[in-house]
Amino acid sequence: LVDPFCGSGTFPIEAAMMAANMAPGMNRSFLSEAWLHLIPKKNWYDAVGEAQEQINLNIETDIQGYDIDAAVVHSARENARRAGVEELIHFQQRPVSELQRDVADLKHSKKYGFIITNPPYGERLEDKKDLPQLYREFGESFKKLDSWSAYMITSYEDAQHYIGKKADKNRKIYNGMIKTYYYQYIGPKPPRREQRTSEI
Repeated sequence: LVDPFCGSGTFPIEAAMMAANMAPGMNRSFLSEAWLHLIPKKNWYDAVGEAQEQINLNIETDIQGYDIDAAVVHSARENARRAGVEELIHFQQRPVSELQRDVADLKHSKKYGFIITNPPYGERLEDKKDLPQLYREFGESFKKLDSWSAYMITSYEDAQHYIGKKADKNRKIYNGMIKTYYYQYIGPKPPRREQRTSEI
């Protein structure tokens, strides 16, 4: 799984937490913890303890987050550390134009994979001029990953045009008050792994 516009690291961190079987909200408190007349404190302790026992950080993952901004990458690493999954994610300072090259690198070579990303929207006027090239570079890199899938959330209405390919599915959703599009480019499914059966 790769996020080439990782920002604060949300998608890679969530993916790592899911891979490690880490329950949502493990590192935060909840207002309802104070509702002792409804939920006894022991119930919270038991639930947290059970969730902690289910965590497995001794797993193999290939989750990568890229961003062109070094300060953003540093922040993403720090967020992953706070979430307890920093060892499961590889963050790098890279432009999206290097996406295909990095994935094709022997060290990270994967025939099948997912790109899940929330690229810049260009909400600020001075950033809008950069969007065509940004989405064009994404499209050129993704085109070479012909067995991968890509899922993108963006408010940029010309995204598909500059990516150079119409999405297989397109859903309109709202990010706060911003109308965004959820583009789904669905690649081929990998062949099923042969299940080993033991003789009785």
